[in-house]
Amino acid sequence: MASAAHKMEEIGVESFADELKAGTKLLFGQFEILSFLNAGGFGITYIAQDSLQRRVVIKECFPSAFCRRTENLVTARSRQRQEEFRSIVALFMQEALNLSKLNHPNIVKVHQVFQDNETAYMAMDLVDGPDLLETVEGTAPRLTPEEITVALTKMLDALGYVHAQGFLHRDISPDNILLDRATGEPVLIDFGAARKDVTRKSRALSGLRVVKDGYSPQEFYISGSKQAPCSDLYALAATFCHMISGEAPRTSQERLSAIANREGDPNRHSLAG
Repeated sequence: MASAAHKMEEIGVESFADELKAGTKLLFGQFEILSFLNAGGFGITYIAQDSLQRRVVIKECFPSAFCRRTENLVTARSRQRQEEFRSIVALFMQEALNLSKLNHPNIVKVHQVFQDNETAYMAMDLVDGPDLLETVEGTAPRLTPEEITVALTKMLDALGYVHAQGFLHRDISPDNILLDRATGEPVLIDFGAARKDVTRKSRALSGLRVVKDGYSPQEFYISGSKQAPCSDLYALAATFCHMISGEAPRTSQERLSAIANREGDPNRHSLAG
C-alpha cells in the first residue's frame, strides 16, 4: 500500500456517539468498518478494511449540525436542514472526486469515492507513523533541525502542487502532517476541508468547520471572507514555527490585536532563541 492517511496507533481511540459500529459494511460489502478514528464538524473518520483485506481510512460526510443517524442512515435534522444537508453531501462528493486526481508523493491518496447510507464517503491510504505534533510534544522521536528543514521543503512542494491544481487545503496543522514510518516521508493528510475554486456558497457551507487556534489565519475566523493560497501558507508557517520553537503559536487574532496596540508580534518571542 502507498503512503497513507492516518496513524495506525490511533485504532481503538475513544468512540463517538454517532459513529458507525465495527463490522458495518459499506458499498455492498466492499468495505468493513473496523474502528472509529476521529470526528469533526463535517465528518467522521474510520479505520476500515477493503475486500482484499487491506486497511484504509474512510471519511464519512456527517455534518453533525445538519444531520443525524437513524440505524446506519444519515438524514437531515429537520425539514429546514434538508436542502443544506443535501448541498453539503453533493459538495463533499465533488471535492472528493477532485481530490482523487491529486498525485504527489507527499499528499495522501484518495482511492475511492462513493455514496451509501444517504451520505458520501471517501477511502484513503492509511499511514503507519506519528504526526508532527507528536514529535514536538515528545511522544514520538523529535526531529533534528535538518529533518525539520527537509520536511518543510517537501511540504512547500506539496502545497505548491495543491495550489497549482486549484485547491486550498484549509486545515494545515502539525497533526495533519504524518511521517510515514516505512519511507520517512512527510505526508499531508485530512483534505476534508479542502476546496477547489472556493466560492461564496462553499465558504458558507464550510462555516461549520472547526477553526484551529494558532494555525488558522484571520480570514478563517470571519464567515464568508476571502481565502487564498496565502491562507494555507500562513497555517504551514505557524505549523513549522511550532516545530522550531517547541511552543504553540498564538492565534492570528491575538497577533493582530497585539500589533494594533503597538505591542509587537507575540510569536516573535518564541523564535527569539
